[in-house]
Amino acid sequence: MNTSSSRGSGPAPEGRDGTLPTLGLQADPGVPERVAAKIADELPEQIYEVSGERWRVEVSEGELPLAPDGTIPLLAHARRVLEERGWEYLVYLTDLPRYLDERPVVCQTSSEVPAAFVSLPPLGAIRTARRTRDLVSVLVGSDQEASRPGASTIEDALGGAKIVQRFLPDEENLVVSSRADRFEAPRMLAGMLRSNRPGRLLPALTSCMAVAIATGAFGIFYGTLAPVSDALSGPRLLLISALVTCLLTAWLIMVNRLWNRQRTPSQIWRHGLDNTSTVITVGVSVVLMYLILFVVMLVLALAVNDADYLRSQLMHPVGIGDYLSLAWLSASMGTLAGALGSNFDSPESIREATYSRRYHQRRELFDTYENEQADG
Repeated sequence: MNTSSSRGSGPAPEGRDGTLPTLGLQADPGVPERVAAKIADELPEQIYEVSGERWRVEVSEGELPLAPDGTIPLLAHARRVLEERGWEYLVYLTDLPRYLDERPVVCQTSSEVPAAFVSLPPLGAIRTARRTRDLVSVLVGSDQEASRPGASTIEDALGGAKIVQRFLPDEENLVVSSRADRFEAPRMLAGMLRSNRPGRLLPALTSCMAVAIATGAFGIFYGTLAPVSDALSGPRLLLISALVTCLLTAWLIMVNRLWNRQRTPSQIWRHGLDNTSTVITVGVSVVLMYLILFVVMLVLALAVNDADYLRSQLMHPVGIGDYLSLAWLSASMGTLAGALGSNFDSPESIREATYSRRYHQRRELFDTYENEQADG
């Protein structure tokens, strides 16, 4: 995908052909691509406000390969990308978390190459596009002034999030990391969940869903669950729902080796965050599956069980509440049986759907699905 935009007129640094210089936004597929497309039209004006210079903006989807340490070495590829695309500045957007001294990296810039790396998870899940736009405009605008953006300027662009600026050993690359505070972990977790997009897991659970529907429907068609559901109170049905969804969530994580174990004391918090995002991502998908299953069971209960027949089974007048209870228990029974069906779903498809594309590639690189080692 390629888009371009330019705003206004006035003084501007010349590009290679004498036109406005081009800022290239290269983004990983998924959330980064959508964020890049969303901010492209507003970036030229915002950069102009920072630096007084006009830019064109182009958006391009394209992945850079992972390095052996599981990071994206943007600066090693920046010159080639700039030459191939004909850009004057490159900003690479990714949803792959990166760490330096156990702190999440927000961005990285270089004084040697006109390029910057921006990691979206540390920006959180709320107003991510706005924060990305503000951060990119500060990085590009300040670079044109031959100066490094100050910490307070970057913090303002990030909505007040505290950061730490550090130079890498070569003294040419500046890395901006999150500062440890009470909001760092929740913000990072929210950003990781946004990149994971929990609903994507549902299409990968087709066998699980098929077995769940078949099992729940069995109790409705043969009338075996109606007396049981009638005897259960609302709180008990809710407790059963919570139990079966938790069990299926744990089963999916265990069978597909999604749990990431870490024995390095200094990285326990980091992998605790990773596993928390896994549990929430899978759990939300299971809850969504449960709700879909409930609706299907309710439709089946209304279609199959005539009111007179249900009254003869329950020995009292029936209403919509009785159908809801029957569908509720059937959905719980089906969800529990769905664990069996999940054994027939492709582990690879489930892993790809659980995580963002780049994070899945990193876990494959370090073989954490099979050996459950650290991801570096």
